[in-house]
Amino acid sequence: RRTLNLTLTALLAAGLLGVWFVLTGTLRSGSYVSGWILFGAIVFLAMYNVRKMFSFLPLGSSALWLQLHIYVGLLTFLIFAIHVKFSVPNGFFECLLAAVYFIVFISGIVGLYITRTYPKRLTNLGEEFVFETIPILKREIRDRLQTHVLDCESTPGRTEIPEFYLAEIHPFIIGRPDYLSHLAGEMSRQYRTVRQSIQGHRRYMNADEQHLMDTMEQLIERKYRLDVAYTLQGALKVWLFVHIPATYGLLIFGFFHSLLVYSWSGGLL
Repeated sequence: RRTLNLTLTALLAAGLLGVWFVLTGTLRSGSYVSGWILFGAIVFLAMYNVRKMFSFLPLGSSALWLQLHIYVGLLTFLIFAIHVKFSVPNGFFECLLAAVYFIVFISGIVGLYITRTYPKRLTNLGEEFVFETIPILKREIRDRLQTHVLDCESTPGRTEIPEFYLAEIHPFIIGRPDYLSHLAGEMSRQYRTVRQSIQGHRRYMNADEQHLMDTMEQLIERKYRLDVAYTLQGALKVWLFVHIPATYGLLIFGFFHSLLVYSWSGGLL
C-alpha cells in the first residue's frame, strides 16, 4: 500500500510540474492556479480533524482519511514551491504566511514520526500509564523510598544506605525527566549514573542490605519508566496543540492573502 501511495503521489507531483511548465508563460494565471490548488489542499487537510470529530458520519474510514492526509500534506510542499516560483517570498505578509506554512508542514512531519514510533516505545515499557496519574505514581515511589530509608536509619548497622540514598538516589527521584534523551530513545545520563552507583556500592553491603537495595532499585527503575511515559505521551499531546492551531491560522492567513491579491489586481472591483 505504501508503494502504491508513493507512486500515485509521485505521478501527481509530476503532473503538477507539467502544468507549471505550461503556465510559465502566463505568470499571473499560473500563480492563481497554484494558489487556489494549495488553498484547497490545506482546506482538505483541515477537514481530517473535522472527520475525527464527526466519526459517526459515513464519510469513509479514518484509515483512508489518514493516508490521504499524509500524502496530500507531502504534496503541498511542491505546490507551495510552485506557487512561490521556487524562490524566497518577499514582503512581510508573504514571509509570515510562508513561516506559518512551514510550521504546519514541519509539525506534520514530526507528528507523522512520533505517532509511528512513540506508541510502540510506550508498549515496550511493559506497563500502561495514564498520563494524568503519572505525577501521583512518582510521588508514591518517592514516599516508599523515603519509608525504606527511615527504616534503615532506625536499624543499627545500616547507616550506609541512607547516606547513599541522599547523595545518589534522591536527586534522581525528585529530578525532572531527561526530555531530550527520552525523546531520542536513549537512556538518560541520570538514570545510568544511578545504576552504576548502585552496582558500585553493592559490594560493601550485607545480605539484608542487598535485599533492600533490590527493592529500591525496582522503584528507581519504575520511576525511570514513568519519566519515559510522561515524556512520550506529553509529546504526542503537545504536537497537536501546535499542528492544528497552526493549520487553522494558515487558512485564515491564506484567505486574507487571496483578498489582498485580488484587491491589488482589480479582481474584486
